[in-house]
Amino acid sequence: MNQYPKVLLMNPIEEGQTYAVDVDPVISRHTGGKTKIGLFPPLGMTYVAAVLRTHGIPVRILDPVPQKYTFHQALKVAQHFDVVIITLAATNAQGSYRFFSYLKDKVRIFMGTHATALSDYILQQGFCDIIIRGEPEYSVLETVQSLPNLDDILGISYRKNGQIVVNPDRPLIEDLDALPFPARDLIDNSLYRIVAFPNKPVALVLTSRGCPFECTFCATNLFYKRHRHVRSPENVVREVEEIVKIFGIDRIFFIDDTFTIGEERIIRLCQLLQEKKLGIKWICLGRVDTVTAPMLRAMKAAGCVEIIYGIESASPVVLEKTKKKITWEQMEFAVKKTTERGIRVSLFFMFGNPGDTLDSIRETARLARVLNPQFASFNIATPDPGTPLFEELKDKLAQETFERFDRLNTNFSMCGISPKQLRKELIRAYLLFYVRPTYWLVLLRYVLKDPLNAPAMFKIFYRQAINVLS
Repeated sequence: MNQYPKVLLMNPIEEGQTYAVDVDPVISRHTGGKTKIGLFPPLGMTYVAAVLRTHGIPVRILDPVPQKYTFHQALKVAQHFDVVIITLAATNAQGSYRFFSYLKDKVRIFMGTHATALSDYILQQGFCDIIIRGEPEYSVLETVQSLPNLDDILGISYRKNGQIVVNPDRPLIEDLDALPFPARDLIDNSLYRIVAFPNKPVALVLTSRGCPFECTFCATNLFYKRHRHVRSPENVVREVEEIVKIFGIDRIFFIDDTFTIGEERIIRLCQLLQEKKLGIKWICLGRVDTVTAPMLRAMKAAGCVEIIYGIESASPVVLEKTKKKITWEQMEFAVKKTTERGIRVSLFFMFGNPGDTLDSIRETARLARVLNPQFASFNIATPDPGTPLFEELKDKLAQETFERFDRLNTNFSMCGISPKQLRKELIRAYLLFYVRPTYWLVLLRYVLKDPLNAPAMFKIFYRQAINVLS
Protein backbone atom coordinates (compact mmCIF):
# COMPACT_ATOMS: atom_id res chain seq x y z
CA MET A 1 0.00 0.00 0.00
CA ASN A 2 1.36 3.44 -0.95
CA GLN A 3 2.19 5.72 1.93
CA TYR A 4 1.39 9.11 0.50
CA PRO A 5 2.62 12.33 2.10
CA LYS A 6 0.22 14.39 4.19
CA VAL A 7 -1.01 17.46 2.33
CA LEU A 8 -2.08 20.86 3.68
CA LEU A 9 -4.02 23.13 1.32
CA MET A 10 -4.24 26.71 2.56
CA ASN A 11 -5.13 30.26 1.70
CA PRO A 12 -2.47 32.97 2.14
CA ILE A 13 -1.72 34.62 5.47
CA GLU A 14 0.47 37.65 6.11
CA GLU A 15 1.82 38.75 9.46
CA GLY A 16 -0.83 40.97 11.03
CA GLN A 17 -3.38 40.23 8.28
CA THR A 18 -7.01 40.59 9.34
CA TYR A 19 -8.67 40.95 5.92
CA ALA A 20 -9.67 38.18 3.53
CA VAL A 21 -8.48 38.11 -0.08
CA ASP A 22 -10.47 37.07 -3.11
CA VAL A 23 -8.29 34.27 -4.49
CA ASP A 24 -8.99 30.83 -5.92
CA PRO A 25 -6.94 28.25 -7.85
CA VAL A 26 -9.87 27.31 -10.11
CA ILE A 27 -11.71 30.61 -10.59
CA SER A 28 -8.76 32.36 -12.17
CA ARG A 29 -10.22 35.88 -12.12
CA HIS A 30 -9.96 35.62 -8.30
CA THR A 31 -6.38 36.83 -8.07
CA GLY A 32 -6.11 38.28 -4.61
CA GLY A 33 -7.92 41.60 -4.20
CA LYS A 34 -9.56 42.42 -0.89
CA THR A 35 -12.98 40.83 -0.82
CA LYS A 36 -15.66 43.54 -0.93
CA ILE A 37 -18.92 41.60 -1.14
CA GLY A 38 -18.35 39.16 1.70
CA LEU A 39 -16.24 36.14 2.57
CA PHE A 40 -16.04 33.37 -0.03
CA PRO A 41 -15.52 29.70 0.79
CA PRO A 42 -12.32 28.25 -0.78
CA LEU A 43 -14.05 26.39 -3.61
CA GLY A 44 -10.91 25.58 -5.58
CA MET A 45 -9.18 24.01 -2.61
CA THR A 46 -12.21 21.87 -1.85
CA TYR A 47 -12.09 20.59 -5.44
CA VAL A 48 -8.40 19.72 -5.11
CA ALA A 49 -8.98 18.10 -1.71
CA ALA A 50 -11.82 15.99 -3.11
CA VAL A 51 -9.60 14.63 -5.89
CA LEU A 52 -6.74 13.89 -3.46
CA ARG A 53 -9.02 12.17 -0.98
CA THR A 54 -10.61 10.06 -3.71
CA HIS A 55 -7.12 8.65 -4.32
CA GLY A 56 -6.36 7.95 -0.67
CA ILE A 57 -4.14 10.96 0.02
CA PRO A 58 -4.52 12.50 3.52
CA VAL A 59 -5.44 16.17 3.18
CA ARG A 60 -6.54 19.11 5.31
CA ILE A 61 -7.70 22.63 4.37
CA LEU A 62 -6.66 25.68 6.39
CA ASP A 63 -8.27 29.06 5.72
CA PRO A 64 -6.36 31.16 8.26
CA VAL A 65 -8.18 34.52 8.25
CA PRO A 66 -11.79 33.37 8.74
CA GLN A 67 -10.57 30.65 11.12
CA LYS A 68 -8.74 33.39 13.07
CA TYR A 69 -5.27 31.87 12.83
CA THR A 70 -2.30 34.19 13.11
CA PHE A 71 0.71 33.85 10.82
CA HIS A 72 2.64 31.91 13.45
CA GLN A 73 -0.32 29.71 14.44
CA ALA A 74 -0.74 28.75 10.78
CA LEU A 75 2.98 27.93 10.64
CA LYS A 76 2.59 25.55 13.58
CA VAL A 77 -0.18 23.73 11.71
CA ALA A 78 1.91 23.52 8.55
CA GLN A 79 4.79 21.92 10.42
CA HIS A 80 2.71 18.75 10.78
CA PHE A 81 2.42 18.17 7.02
CA ASP A 82 4.80 16.91 4.36
CA VAL A 83 3.43 19.00 1.49
CA VAL A 84 2.09 22.54 1.93
CA ILE A 85 0.16 24.10 -0.97
CA ILE A 86 -0.81 27.79 -0.94
CA THR A 87 -3.15 29.47 -3.38
CA LEU A 88 -0.98 32.49 -4.05
CA ALA A 89 -2.61 35.94 -3.96
CA ALA A 90 -1.25 39.10 -5.55
CA THR A 91 -1.92 41.33 -2.55
CA ASN A 92 0.01 39.26 -0.04
CA ALA A 93 2.47 37.36 -2.19
CA GLN A 94 5.29 38.73 -0.03
CA GLY A 95 3.65 37.25 3.06
CA SER A 96 3.33 33.86 1.38
CA TYR A 97 6.99 33.97 0.39
CA ARG A 98 7.89 34.70 4.01
CA PHE A 99 5.60 31.90 5.19
CA PHE A 100 7.36 29.38 2.98
CA SER A 101 10.78 30.63 4.10
CA TYR A 102 10.05 28.97 7.45
CA LEU A 103 9.16 25.64 5.82
CA LYS A 104 12.25 24.71 3.82
CA ASP A 105 12.07 21.14 5.09
CA LYS A 106 8.64 20.71 3.44
CA VAL A 107 7.58 20.37 -0.19
CA ARG A 108 6.33 23.90 -0.85
CA ILE A 109 3.87 24.37 -3.70
CA PHE A 110 2.10 27.45 -5.03
CA MET A 111 -0.97 27.27 -7.25
CA GLY A 112 -3.43 29.77 -8.68
CA THR A 113 -3.38 32.60 -11.20
CA HIS A 114 -0.59 34.68 -9.66
CA ALA A 115 1.68 31.65 -9.39
CA THR A 116 0.89 30.55 -12.94
CA ALA A 117 1.57 34.00 -14.40
CA LEU A 118 4.85 34.55 -12.55
CA SER A 119 6.06 30.97 -12.24
CA ASP A 120 9.57 31.52 -13.62
CA TYR A 121 10.24 34.53 -11.41
CA ILE A 122 8.92 32.85 -8.26
CA LEU A 123 11.06 29.75 -8.83
CA GLN A 124 14.15 31.79 -9.74
CA GLN A 125 13.84 33.57 -6.40
CA GLY A 126 13.54 30.26 -4.56
CA PHE A 127 10.21 31.18 -2.98
CA CYS A 128 8.85 27.63 -3.44
CA ASP A 129 9.77 24.23 -4.85
CA ILE A 130 6.94 23.55 -7.30
CA ILE A 131 4.30 25.63 -9.08
CA ILE A 132 1.04 24.19 -10.35
CA ARG A 133 0.13 26.01 -13.55
CA GLY A 134 -3.50 26.32 -14.63
CA GLU A 135 -6.29 24.00 -13.51
CA PRO A 136 -4.85 22.37 -10.40
CA GLU A 137 -6.75 19.18 -9.57
CA TYR A 138 -4.92 16.50 -11.53
CA SER A 139 -1.56 18.28 -11.57
CA VAL A 140 -1.62 18.34 -7.76
CA LEU A 141 -2.74 14.72 -7.59
CA GLU A 142 -0.01 13.40 -9.87
CA THR A 143 2.65 15.59 -8.24
CA VAL A 144 1.86 14.24 -4.78
CA GLN A 145 1.67 10.68 -6.07
CA SER A 146 5.00 10.94 -7.91
CA LEU A 147 7.21 12.89 -5.51
CA PRO A 148 10.12 13.33 -5.95
CA ASN A 149 10.05 12.18 -9.60
CA LEU A 150 8.32 14.99 -11.50
CA ASP A 151 9.65 14.63 -15.05
CA ASP A 152 6.40 13.37 -16.55
CA ILE A 153 3.89 15.53 -14.65
CA LEU A 154 2.03 17.90 -16.95
CA GLY A 155 1.18 21.44 -15.89
CA ILE A 156 3.96 22.05 -13.38
CA SER A 157 7.20 24.01 -13.10
CA TYR A 158 9.82 23.17 -10.48
CA ARG A 159 13.40 23.46 -9.37
CA LYS A 160 15.77 20.59 -10.08
CA ASN A 161 19.52 20.69 -9.44
CA GLY A 162 19.45 24.47 -9.33
CA GLN A 163 17.64 24.74 -12.65
CA ILE A 164 14.03 25.60 -13.46
CA VAL A 165 12.14 22.86 -15.29
CA VAL A 166 8.96 23.79 -17.16
CA ASN A 167 6.93 20.72 -18.04
CA PRO A 168 4.36 20.89 -20.88
CA ASP A 169 0.93 22.35 -20.14
CA ARG A 170 -1.81 20.06 -18.95
CA PRO A 171 -4.88 19.84 -21.22
CA LEU A 172 -8.02 21.38 -19.77
CA ILE A 173 -10.50 19.15 -18.00
CA GLU A 174 -13.20 18.66 -20.62
CA ASP A 175 -15.53 16.36 -18.69
CA LEU A 176 -16.30 18.44 -15.61
CA ASP A 177 -19.03 15.96 -14.61
CA ALA A 178 -16.27 13.43 -13.90
CA LEU A 179 -14.85 15.55 -11.07
CA PRO A 180 -15.92 14.65 -7.53
CA PHE A 181 -18.02 17.25 -5.78
CA PRO A 182 -15.98 19.67 -3.65
CA ALA A 183 -14.96 18.39 -0.20
CA ARG A 184 -17.08 20.89 1.72
CA ASP A 185 -16.86 18.75 4.85
CA LEU A 186 -13.22 19.88 5.22
CA ILE A 187 -14.18 23.52 5.85
CA ASP A 188 -16.38 25.30 8.36
CA ASN A 189 -19.15 26.38 6.01
CA SER A 190 -20.76 28.59 8.66
CA LEU A 191 -17.92 31.12 8.32
CA TYR A 192 -18.72 32.20 4.79
CA ARG A 193 -21.26 35.01 4.25
CA ILE A 194 -21.78 37.52 1.45
CA VAL A 195 -23.76 40.77 1.16
CA ALA A 196 -26.52 39.08 -0.82
CA PHE A 197 -27.16 36.59 2.02
CA PRO A 198 -25.67 38.24 5.11
CA ASN A 199 -27.49 36.11 7.67
CA LYS A 200 -26.83 32.67 6.21
CA PRO A 201 -23.81 30.71 5.01
CA VAL A 202 -23.31 30.55 1.26
CA ALA A 203 -21.94 27.83 -1.01
CA LEU A 204 -20.15 28.54 -4.27
CA VAL A 205 -21.02 26.38 -7.28
CA LEU A 206 -19.33 26.37 -10.69
CA THR A 207 -21.53 25.17 -13.54
CA SER A 208 -18.83 25.95 -16.11
CA ARG A 209 -15.16 26.87 -16.38
CA GLY A 210 -13.68 29.43 -18.71
CA CYS A 211 -15.08 32.32 -20.71
CA PRO A 212 -15.22 32.99 -24.45
CA PHE A 213 -14.84 36.75 -24.06
CA GLU A 214 -11.61 38.76 -24.24
CA CYS A 215 -11.72 41.39 -21.50
CA THR A 216 -8.19 42.71 -21.03
CA PHE A 217 -8.53 43.12 -17.25
CA CYS A 218 -9.52 39.48 -16.61
CA ALA A 219 -7.13 36.58 -15.99
CA THR A 220 -9.52 33.79 -16.95
CA ASN A 221 -7.93 33.25 -20.35
CA LEU A 222 -4.56 32.52 -18.72
CA PHE A 223 -6.05 29.19 -17.65
CA TYR A 224 -8.78 28.54 -20.17
CA LYS A 225 -7.56 30.18 -23.43
CA ARG A 226 -11.10 31.40 -24.27
CA HIS A 227 -12.41 27.83 -24.02
CA ARG A 228 -15.50 27.20 -21.94
CA HIS A 229 -16.43 23.77 -20.64
CA VAL A 230 -19.79 23.19 -19.02
CA ARG A 231 -21.26 20.70 -16.60
CA SER A 232 -24.54 19.01 -17.39
CA PRO A 233 -27.56 20.58 -15.67
CA GLU A 234 -28.24 17.20 -14.04
CA ASN A 235 -24.76 17.08 -12.48
CA VAL A 236 -25.06 20.64 -11.18
CA VAL A 237 -28.42 19.91 -9.59
CA ARG A 238 -27.04 16.82 -7.85
CA GLU A 239 -24.36 18.99 -6.27
CA VAL A 240 -26.93 21.56 -5.17
CA GLU A 241 -29.00 18.75 -3.63
CA GLU A 242 -25.95 17.62 -1.66
CA ILE A 243 -25.29 21.17 -0.47
CA VAL A 244 -28.86 21.51 0.79
CA LYS A 245 -29.42 18.03 2.22
CA ILE A 246 -25.96 17.18 3.59
CA PHE A 247 -24.59 20.59 4.54
CA GLY A 248 -27.84 22.42 5.29
CA ILE A 249 -26.98 25.39 3.05
CA ASP A 250 -29.76 26.89 0.95
CA ARG A 251 -27.99 30.01 -0.34
CA ILE A 252 -25.94 29.53 -3.51
CA PHE A 253 -23.60 31.72 -5.55
CA PHE A 254 -23.20 30.33 -9.07
CA ILE A 255 -19.70 31.71 -9.54
CA ASP A 256 -19.14 31.02 -13.27
CA ASP A 257 -17.31 33.84 -15.06
CA THR A 258 -20.52 34.33 -17.02
CA PHE A 259 -23.46 32.24 -15.86
CA THR A 260 -25.83 33.73 -18.43
CA ILE A 261 -24.43 32.01 -21.54
CA GLY A 262 -26.60 29.56 -23.44
CA GLU A 263 -30.30 30.22 -22.99
CA GLU A 264 -31.39 26.61 -23.54
CA ARG A 265 -28.94 25.18 -20.98
CA ILE A 266 -29.77 27.80 -18.34
CA ILE A 267 -33.51 27.26 -18.76
CA ARG A 268 -33.03 23.48 -18.45
CA LEU A 269 -30.95 23.93 -15.28
CA CYS A 270 -33.59 26.21 -13.80
CA GLN A 271 -36.37 23.75 -14.63
CA LEU A 272 -34.51 20.97 -12.82
CA LEU A 273 -33.92 23.18 -9.79
CA GLN A 274 -37.63 23.98 -9.69
CA GLU A 275 -38.57 20.32 -9.93
CA LYS A 276 -36.39 19.44 -6.93
CA LYS A 277 -38.14 22.03 -4.73
CA LEU A 278 -35.00 22.61 -2.67
CA GLY A 279 -36.06 26.05 -1.42
CA ILE A 280 -32.81 27.68 -2.46
CA LYS A 281 -32.08 31.31 -3.20
CA TRP A 282 -29.18 32.12 -5.44
CA ILE A 283 -27.18 34.77 -7.24
CA CYS A 284 -24.88 34.70 -10.25
CA LEU A 285 -22.59 36.71 -12.51
CA GLY A 286 -24.00 37.79 -15.86
CA ARG A 287 -23.24 39.84 -18.95
CA VAL A 288 -25.65 42.43 -20.22
CA ASP A 289 -25.21 41.17 -23.80
CA THR A 290 -26.00 37.51 -23.08
CA VAL A 291 -29.00 37.66 -20.76
CA THR A 292 -32.45 37.18 -22.32
CA ALA A 293 -36.02 37.69 -21.15
CA PRO A 294 -36.88 33.93 -21.24
CA MET A 295 -33.69 33.21 -19.30
CA LEU A 296 -34.59 35.77 -16.63
CA ARG A 297 -38.09 34.33 -16.30
CA ALA A 298 -36.71 30.83 -15.71
CA MET A 299 -34.03 32.07 -13.32
CA LYS A 300 -36.53 33.96 -11.18
CA ALA A 301 -38.81 30.93 -10.96
CA ALA A 302 -35.84 28.78 -9.86
CA GLY A 303 -34.87 31.06 -6.97
CA CYS A 304 -32.52 33.66 -8.47
CA VAL A 305 -32.61 36.81 -6.35
CA GLU A 306 -29.66 38.80 -7.75
CA ILE A 307 -27.50 39.13 -10.85
CA ILE A 308 -24.15 40.88 -10.81
CA TYR A 309 -23.30 42.55 -14.11
CA GLY A 310 -19.93 44.00 -15.06
CA ILE A 311 -20.59 47.38 -16.66
CA GLU A 312 -17.02 48.65 -16.14
CA SER A 313 -17.23 52.02 -17.92
CA ALA A 314 -19.55 54.55 -19.54
CA SER A 315 -16.88 55.38 -22.11
CA PRO A 316 -17.12 53.67 -25.52
CA VAL A 317 -13.37 54.29 -25.87
CA VAL A 318 -12.58 52.42 -22.65
CA LEU A 319 -15.02 49.63 -23.46
CA GLU A 320 -13.32 49.21 -26.82
CA LYS A 321 -9.78 49.30 -25.41
CA THR A 322 -10.65 46.74 -22.72
CA LYS A 323 -12.52 44.57 -25.26
CA LYS A 324 -15.61 44.57 -23.08
CA LYS A 325 -17.74 45.07 -26.19
CA ILE A 326 -21.04 46.06 -24.63
CA THR A 327 -23.29 49.04 -25.35
CA TRP A 328 -25.38 51.47 -23.29
CA GLU A 329 -28.49 49.97 -24.89
CA GLN A 330 -27.52 46.50 -23.67
CA MET A 331 -26.81 47.85 -20.19
CA GLU A 332 -30.20 49.54 -20.02
CA PHE A 333 -32.02 46.48 -21.38
CA ALA A 334 -30.42 44.07 -18.91
CA VAL A 335 -30.97 46.29 -15.87
CA LYS A 336 -34.56 47.09 -16.88
CA LYS A 337 -35.59 43.49 -17.65
CA THR A 338 -33.84 42.07 -14.59
CA THR A 339 -35.51 44.61 -12.31
CA GLU A 340 -38.92 44.06 -13.92
CA ARG A 341 -38.56 40.33 -13.28
CA GLY A 342 -38.08 41.07 -9.55
CA ILE A 343 -34.38 40.14 -9.47
CA ARG A 344 -31.95 42.48 -7.72
CA VAL A 345 -29.24 44.11 -9.80
CA SER A 346 -25.64 44.71 -8.70
CA LEU A 347 -23.30 46.53 -11.05
CA PHE A 348 -19.49 46.63 -11.08
CA PHE A 349 -17.54 49.61 -12.44
CA MET A 350 -13.83 50.28 -12.97
CA PHE A 351 -11.79 53.50 -12.95
CA GLY A 352 -8.37 53.99 -14.48
CA ASN A 353 -8.29 51.68 -17.48
CA PRO A 354 -6.27 52.76 -20.53
CA GLY A 355 -8.28 55.47 -22.29
CA ASP A 356 -9.92 56.78 -19.12
CA THR A 357 -10.02 60.51 -18.44
CA LEU A 358 -11.34 62.46 -15.50
CA ASP A 359 -14.47 63.18 -17.54
CA SER A 360 -15.02 59.52 -18.47
CA ILE A 361 -14.55 58.39 -14.88
CA ARG A 362 -17.11 60.88 -13.64
CA GLU A 363 -19.44 59.90 -16.45
CA THR A 364 -19.07 56.27 -15.31
CA ALA A 365 -19.98 57.28 -11.76
CA ARG A 366 -22.98 59.15 -13.14
CA LEU A 367 -24.01 56.13 -15.22
CA ALA A 368 -24.18 54.10 -12.02
CA ARG A 369 -26.71 56.54 -10.63
CA VAL A 370 -28.71 56.58 -13.87
CA LEU A 371 -28.91 52.78 -14.03
CA ASN A 372 -29.72 52.86 -10.29
CA PRO A 373 -29.04 49.24 -9.24
CA GLN A 374 -29.63 48.00 -5.72
CA PHE A 375 -25.85 47.80 -5.22
CA ALA A 376 -22.86 49.27 -7.04
CA SER A 377 -19.19 48.40 -6.66
CA PHE A 378 -16.49 50.81 -7.86
CA ASN A 379 -12.97 49.51 -8.36
CA ILE A 380 -9.60 50.80 -9.48
CA ALA A 381 -8.52 48.96 -12.62
CA THR A 382 -5.63 46.65 -11.79
CA PRO A 383 -3.31 44.86 -14.23
CA ASP A 384 -3.15 41.56 -12.37
CA PRO A 385 -0.46 39.14 -13.50
CA GLY A 386 -2.08 36.82 -16.00
CA THR A 387 -4.21 39.51 -17.65
CA PRO A 388 -3.57 41.02 -21.09
CA LEU A 389 -3.28 44.37 -19.31
CA PHE A 390 -0.35 43.06 -17.31
CA GLU A 391 1.35 41.74 -20.43
CA GLU A 392 1.12 45.23 -21.96
CA LEU A 393 2.55 46.90 -18.88
CA LYS A 394 4.86 44.30 -17.33
CA ASP A 395 8.06 46.18 -18.17
CA LYS A 396 6.75 49.14 -16.15
CA LEU A 397 5.73 46.80 -13.32
CA ALA A 398 9.04 44.94 -13.07
CA GLN A 399 9.65 46.17 -9.50
CA GLU A 400 6.02 45.82 -8.41
CA THR A 401 5.37 43.70 -5.31
CA PHE A 402 1.57 43.80 -5.70
CA GLU A 403 0.57 44.58 -2.10
CA ARG A 404 -1.70 47.39 -3.36
CA PHE A 405 -3.38 45.28 -6.06
CA ASP A 406 -6.61 45.26 -4.05
CA ARG A 407 -8.94 47.25 -6.40
CA LEU A 408 -9.20 49.96 -3.73
CA ASN A 409 -5.73 51.51 -3.88
CA THR A 410 -3.02 51.98 -6.46
CA ASN A 411 0.52 53.31 -6.67
CA PHE A 412 0.60 53.60 -10.47
CA SER A 413 -1.66 54.76 -13.26
CA MET A 414 -2.62 53.23 -16.62
CA CYS A 415 -4.16 56.47 -17.86
CA GLY A 416 -3.43 60.17 -17.54
CA ILE A 417 -4.80 60.45 -14.01
CA SER A 418 -2.58 60.28 -10.93
CA PRO A 419 -2.97 57.38 -8.46
CA LYS A 420 -4.01 59.88 -5.77
CA GLN A 421 -6.75 61.30 -8.00
CA LEU A 422 -8.00 57.80 -8.91
CA ARG A 423 -8.40 57.06 -5.22
CA LYS A 424 -10.30 60.34 -4.72
CA GLU A 425 -12.62 59.53 -7.62
CA LEU A 426 -13.31 56.09 -6.17
CA ILE A 427 -14.40 57.52 -2.83
CA ARG A 428 -16.35 60.29 -4.57
CA ALA A 429 -18.26 57.72 -6.65
CA TYR A 430 -19.17 55.67 -3.59
CA LEU A 431 -20.39 58.72 -1.70
CA LEU A 432 -22.41 60.09 -4.63
CA PHE A 433 -24.07 56.72 -5.16
CA TYR A 434 -24.78 55.61 -1.60
CA VAL A 435 -25.54 58.93 0.10
CA ARG A 436 -28.38 59.85 -2.30
CA PRO A 437 -31.83 60.06 -0.66
CA THR A 438 -33.23 58.09 -3.59
CA TYR A 439 -30.80 55.25 -2.85
CA TRP A 440 -31.93 55.04 0.75
CA LEU A 441 -35.49 54.57 -0.48
CA VAL A 442 -34.26 51.62 -2.57
CA LEU A 443 -32.41 50.24 0.44
CA LEU A 444 -35.44 50.71 2.68
CA ARG A 445 -37.60 48.67 0.29
CA TYR A 446 -34.92 45.96 0.30
CA VAL A 447 -34.80 45.87 4.10
CA LEU A 448 -38.59 45.76 4.40
CA LYS A 449 -38.67 42.75 2.08
CA ASP A 450 -36.07 40.92 4.19
CA PRO A 451 -36.02 42.43 7.71
CA LEU A 452 -34.34 39.41 9.34
CA ASN A 453 -31.26 39.96 7.20
CA ALA A 454 -31.04 43.70 7.86
CA PRO A 455 -28.69 43.69 10.92
CA ALA A 456 -26.22 41.31 9.31
CA MET A 457 -26.38 43.21 6.01
CA PHE A 458 -25.62 46.54 7.68
CA LYS A 459 -22.73 44.93 9.55
CA ILE A 460 -21.22 43.75 6.25
CA PHE A 461 -21.92 47.16 4.67
CA TYR A 462 -20.07 48.82 7.54
CA ARG A 463 -17.09 46.50 7.19
CA GLN A 464 -16.90 47.10 3.45
CA ALA A 465 -17.19 50.87 3.96
CA ILE A 466 -14.19 50.72 6.29
CA ASN A 467 -12.28 48.75 3.63
CA VAL A 468 -13.07 51.37 0.99
CA LEU A 469 -12.38 54.45 3.08
CA SER A 470 -9.34 53.25 5.06
